[in-house]
Amino acid sequence: MQVTTTNFTVAEYAEQMGRGDITVNRDYQRTEEVWPVAARSYLIDTMLLGYPIPKLSLYQKTDLKSRKTIKEIVDGQQRSMAILDFYNGDFRITGKSNFAGRNFDKLEDEEKQRFLDYAVTVDLIINATEEDIRQLFRRINSYTVPLNPQEERHATHQGLFKWFIVELTEKYATTLKKIGVFSEKQLSRMADAALFTEMTIGMIDGIETAARKKLDSFYASHESSFQEEKDVRKRMDFAFEKVLQWESLHGGALMKPYNFFSLFLAISHVTEPLEPLEGIYEPMPGGILSNDVVLANLGILASALDKQAENTEDDGLEGEEDQPAQLGQKIFKTFVDACSEATNTEKQRKERFSWFCKALQSPQF
Repeated sequence: MQVTTTNFTVAEYAEQMGRGDITVNRDYQRTEEVWPVAARSYLIDTMLLGYPIPKLSLYQKTDLKSRKTIKEIVDGQQRSMAILDFYNGDFRITGKSNFAGRNFDKLEDEEKQRFLDYAVTVDLIINATEEDIRQLFRRINSYTVPLNPQEERHATHQGLFKWFIVELTEKYATTLKKIGVFSEKQLSRMADAALFTEMTIGMIDGIETAARKKLDSFYASHESSFQEEKDVRKRMDFAFEKVLQWESLHGGALMKPYNFFSLFLAISHVTEPLEPLEGIYEPMPGGILSNDVVLANLGILASALDKQAENTEDDGLEGEEDQPAQLGQKIFKTFVDACSEATNTEKQRKERFSWFCKALQSPQF
């Protein structure tokens, strides 16, 4: 068996598919389902913007009777069909893309050329048996880093909610890194997508313990319909706008993912009450107080966490001069405890949420 890596332009690849020189071998395909329009649109948008897409795998063989060489797609059927359909003008890009509403014929000439010249990377498998190909993919999968739950959700689901979360990650990933919520490594493993998913569930269904089954079910139940999309997007945008104003908090304890989750929901709830959260905290009229008051209150909570960390490092040794600080620490004990262990359980999340709501609305904290 021989495997070589080569490139085809989209024009070359689509022409060969059209002639039957490149065909689909359905024995190797994981599913017969056709990608939804959102997934196909995202792929073409990626190509038009010049970003790379995963390479395809073709098995090249020559028929002894006809002496014709053909290439069978053993990995990449959905990508190949999306490319061919767009090339033929058979579907229009949808979603938030700059190219939304356009098929190939509606692109500008420069955009058409960019698409036709796009380099599709292919692993070309030659002189192989069916067992060789089977072993090839087994061995590739053996060395692949296992997907985490969020990556699996985005690989499995192609519905409206998945693409809504993709849109949020593209818009706010850099912001989350800048303010200290996630590192680049965490973003690369889709930690932001998981956080946005849990935020959305918190707004719609209330605060619950983080559970894979719940998140998986939410994706599955919102494949074809996500009626709350407009409201959730508005709340996300508003909360980020507020947090970006509070620069003194950036990079601190309140920007930890578990605190950011609760703070975000508190911002949204006290601004425009969310029915599933009213049993935890009933907002007062007037919404969020001025930035000066809010930052003072949130600063107190951040200081309580910092003090707890200092006490831990000092092995709990206390002197008489520490007693006032320790007294203040006791006032915020339930908040500090909720930030210390089991931070993603329902009880801890609700406790932090309640404290953040009070911080956003209390003139004297």
